[in-house]
This record gives sequence, C-alpha cells and structure tokens, in this order.
Amino acid sequence: MLKLGLVARIIMIVAAALFVIQLAAFVAAQLKPDTPFNPELSPAMQVKTAIRLLDAIPPEAQPLAVRALNANGLSIRLTDAPAGGDGAGTSDLTLTDKLAREFAAIALGNRYFNMRSLSEKPQGWFSVGAPDRIMEVSIGVAGGKIAVFNLPDTPTVRLNGVPVGLIAGVLGMLVAVIAIAAVARETRPLTRLSRTVNSIGNGLQPVHIPERGACELRMLIKAINAMQLRIAALVSNRTLILGAISHDLRTYLTRFRLRMEMMPETPHRERAIADVEAMQRLVEDALGFARSTVISEGKTIIDLDAAIDAHLAERQDDDGLIAFAPIGQPLAVTMTETAFARVLDNLMDNALRYGGRADIAVEHRGEHGAIVVGDRGPGIPAERRKEVLEPFVRLEESRNRDLGGSGLGLAIVRQILDAHGGALCLEDREGGGLNAVVLLPLTMMERKAA
Repeated sequence: MLKLGLVARIIMIVAAALFVIQLAAFVAAQLKPDTPFNPELSPAMQVKTAIRLLDAIPPEAQPLAVRALNANGLSIRLTDAPAGGDGAGTSDLTLTDKLAREFAAIALGNRYFNMRSLSEKPQGWFSVGAPDRIMEVSIGVAGGKIAVFNLPDTPTVRLNGVPVGLIAGVLGMLVAVIAIAAVARETRPLTRLSRTVNSIGNGLQPVHIPERGACELRMLIKAINAMQLRIAALVSNRTLILGAISHDLRTYLTRFRLRMEMMPETPHRERAIADVEAMQRLVEDALGFARSTVISEGKTIIDLDAAIDAHLAERQDDDGLIAFAPIGQPLAVTMTETAFARVLDNLMDNALRYGGRADIAVEHRGEHGAIVVGDRGPGIPAERRKEVLEPFVRLEESRNRDLGGSGLGLAIVRQILDAHGGALCLEDREGGGLNAVVLLPLTMMERKAA
C-alpha cells in the first residue's frame, strides 16, 4: 500500500466516489431516448399543429391526415363527439403537471378538451423510451369529430423494468456508503487512540496500540506508545521512592516519639509529642494523596448501604458520634473497596474534626448514588468551596493545633472520585453546618431499575 498521508487518502476516496457517480450519470444520459418530433417542439405544440391541420381540411380528408400524422410518430385517432355537446373538461391533470402547463400555455379556442392518464407497464428486460404512463388528450376538431392523442409522459430508460435514473441513484448511494466506510476505516486508529489516551491515568498500565493507518497516524501512535512506557516507568519509580520515604520517615518519627515519651513530663514535652503526631498525619495524608492516582485498580460492584454499615462496624472508635441513615433500597456503584473506605474515612474525619459529629445518609439522585456526610461545624463559604478541594489548601480557621489538618483530605477524596467517574460537592446544611456529597454513577442494572 502506498504510504500516503491521511488527507491524501481521504481525497482519493472522495475523488473515486465522485468519479463513479459521474460515470453512472453519464451512462444514464447516453441511454436517454430522442424525442420523435423536433426537439424544439413540446408535445402540446405538436398537438396544436395537428389540430390546426385537421381544422383546415375537409372532414372527409381528416382520416387521411390522421394516417399521415401517425406515420410520422404521432399516435392519434378520430372518434365521435361524446353525448352532451361541446365543452371543456379535465381529469387527472395533477398526474402530469408539466404537460398540463404546456397545454394551458397554448390557445386552442373554445372547443372540447379532456386529458386523462393511462397506465403503461414497460415490457422486456431492457426498454428505452418506455413511458411511466400514457396521457390521453382528447380535443374537438372541425366537423364534430374528436381527435384523441396518446402522448408519452416522461419517457425513461428502464433496466429490467426499473428506471435507469433510479439505478444510478441507488448506485450513487452505494458508492457513498462505501466511501464513508473507507473513510471510517482510515480514521479508526484515531478513535482507538482517543480511547487509549482517555484511559491513561486509570491504572496507568500501558496499552499497546497497533501502529496502523496513514503515516501521520503511525508516527503519532508510536509516540503515544512510547509515552505510555515512560509514564509507567515514572509511576513505578515514584511508587518505590514513596515506599522508601514512607518507611524511613515512619521509622524516625517513631523513634523520636519513643524518646520523648521517656522525657520528664513538661509542657514542652506535650507540645513536642503533638508536633510529632501532626507530622505523622501529614506524612500519611501526603502519601495517601500520592497513591490515590492508582487506587482505581480492582473495581468491584458494591451496595452503598451495606458497604457503609460494614465500614462503620470496623471503625468502632467514634463513641456514638457517627449516625447513619440508610436509604433502605439497593444502590449499586462500581468502585474499589480501598478507595471507598478512604473516601468515607476522610469525610467522616473532617466532619468529626470541625463539627464534632458526622451524620451519614444515602440518597438516590438521578443516575447517581449519593453519600451525604453532614456536620454542624462553621461550614465553608460558597466562594471558597472550590478552593478547599485543591491540595494543601486550608481555611484560616482550621490552622490551629487542636484541629490540625494537612489540607489534603478533600483533595484526596476529589482525586479518587475523579478516577471513578464521580464527583464531590459541598453544600450548606439545613440548620447550619456543611454537607459533603459524594456522587457516584449507578451501575447499568441500577439505572434500568430506576
């Protein structure tokens, strides 16, 4: 296959499709039959000329004139005038608007006129000039006779009874569909590439993309594959470094606290121990934030009520400061158990730290299951709620030894929910305080049931 660019390939596909369509139209035009009379004369003008000829000759000579006209390609016969006298009438004029307009444009005088449609079924596998229908035009002439003309309405070229124009149209549509399919095939690597790029960050496991398509696409895919390998290597190295730092820091902080426990009890000793504990919390939060980028692995379907009940039973260290109001119906979401526990713990710890109590409820909000963790604390101003979701951002009110906090709790929650297609919203609680609302997409089964 020629190493053509994507743009060149698409241009070639479109050009080939247009060529085939134009070729079909040309063949159909070449098969179109010639008109039996002078092409400059319309059927209505031909009829008018024949009527004037019949009016100008004696009645006894009209049959000879009719035979002469039929010999020249015009289908005409003479009949007696219908009962009821002369007059004008029309029927089925809407069947052939073009022919009706042509007759309306010429002057035939005050004489009998009638026009109706006769069905005509083309015969043979291939027919040229077979009309869709025959128009029977009746016009009164001198001598009291009626001249009846059979005029073809829109002669067409047919192939096995099907108009060639229709065949050409169907062929054009088929070619267009083939062209669209070819363009879709050429752009398919772009779709695959887009899905792969969107998946980067969900597990950070490299996904090899086949290097196919145009040369520009192959180069881009090759670069993306190499980038995935580099990112995976960086994440792996970061994990190793975090593990080493975590181990060393925990070791030194533990030694430091043990040594301070052996010191005499003084105000300085208590403050030093509090500082060490704050440092330990900060280290744990920082490591948790760093690890939350890969916590989306091993997802499973969990029921919110059951998962919260089980997690609260495991804590058993809150002295009745946590209340849970289950929804009482199954609400299933897809999430890792570790991530779910970390989200719940961080929100409950925030509520206990700043409000002294955590009230948990499960709600059904559209296509999402919601976990609402409320407190009666000072709340967060509306203009700063987006700000506190960023890492290491704390409100001024929280910067004291009693409350502590590293400014990473809500950031970790938001990062985990982003990896699971969820969201974190902060709302005012009725009666005062703050509601932290976790929104998680329901499973497809739950959506259908809702």
